[in-house]
Amino acid sequence: MESITIEFQADSRLSKNGLRRAHWRSSQPLIREARERAFILGRMEMEGGWVTPDRCRVDVRQFWAGKPFDWDGLATLCASTLDGLVDAGVMPVDDDPTHVVSYAMTAERVQHRADSRIAVTVTPLSV
Repeated sequence: MESITIEFQADSRLSKNGLRRAHWRSSQPLIREARERAFILGRMEMEGGWVTPDRCRVDVRQFWAGKPFDWDGLATLCASTLDGLVDAGVMPVDDDPTHVVSYAMTAERVQHRADSRIAVTVTPLSV
């Protein structure tokens, strides 16, 4: 079984620092939108016959130009995306180490800001 990867443009307002500065009324629509976007992208990727794995690995890759997110900011930024992937059935849960065996974060520099993005990959370890 292959992996599923979704890519999206990072919204710094969803990072740890961005959420700290914002009022919950302004951040909740952003969180909801990110979760719905991940749900739609996850469902589109699942059309090839994806079966929700019992155990999986999650890799978050940051493509950055300028200044990268720090690791805790990146984790916070991806939280609603992971929730959307759970909603879509790409992964069973996102907060149980018996199901999500490992999380990994990497960063890669790109030349232009237009190429900046976040890629989240779910790799099944068992079905």
